[in-house]
Amino acid sequence: MAELLDFVMERLAAEGHPVEAFQAAQDFVREFGALRLVIPGTPPDAVGFTPHWIYEESGEDVAELAGNLGNKLFPVGYETFDGAMLLIDETGRFFLMHHTGPYFLGANTHEAISCLLHGPQQEARDCFV
Repeated sequence: MAELLDFVMERLAAEGHPVEAFQAAQDFVREFGALRLVIPGTPPDAVGFTPHWIYEESGEDVAELAGNLGNKLFPVGYETFDGAMLLIDETGRFFLMHHTGPYFLGANTHEAISCLLHGPQQEARDCFV
């Protein structure tokens, strides 16, 4: 998994928006890295708990959200259906960067998984500083 952490850090740094694999991100990847969570429903969806760079300019979007939250963020997964990026902050909170906007998933891993499976997702702006 260290290679994936390094890949994400290198890719976002190349975009001019470096991130670091802080302790909460490392702990999550160590415990859940490479797992796949199937989300019931139609269309079929899943979340891969693997650090991943999603699209050009991901770094800018991650940096903007981190600034609004007042905390560092690190990508630790992605939704397979629409490419939304799963992010963790330094305190262990989870966010989803979706093309419709950023969402807060929960204050810890268990809340985030429950939210991904059952909803509802809260707009991340409620967590902005």
